[in-house]
Amino acid sequence: MNLFAKLWRDEAGVLLSAEAVVVGTVAVVGLTTGLTVVAKAVNEELQDVAFAIRSLDQSYSIPAIEGCGARTAGSSFTQEPVKKSLAELTAVIEKAEKEEKTQAERLEQQMKKKDKNGEDSKKKKKREENI
Repeated sequence: MNLFAKLWRDEAGVLLSAEAVVVGTVAVVGLTTGLTVVAKAVNEELQDVAFAIRSLDQSYSIPAIEGCGARTAGSSFTQEPVKKSLAELTAVIEKAEKEEKTQAERLEQQMKKKDKNGEDSKKKKKREENI
């Protein structure tokens, strides 16, 4: 208990609130930037996996079998050419990226409108206070 009381009264490692704010801000900015980079890297890896899976040829053919008075029907599947399927996948990815970019631009415009409206209301209030 004596050790706890000593530690409680010790002020050698006092952390100022301004220091805590600066350290917290730097940590949040760093985490945000790091997570953005990680998200982009994961997205690119998932695209690579999608291309790899799409490149696998899944075509098959099972012939019909007949014997001992029994018969089974055959079955087959032919996958579309890999180049065609990869072109379709690329088109889907490009469309999604365009939509994401459009949405980000729309959000940015809305934020600018809000800022402008906020500034206009502040100017009105200042004018009213001056009158």
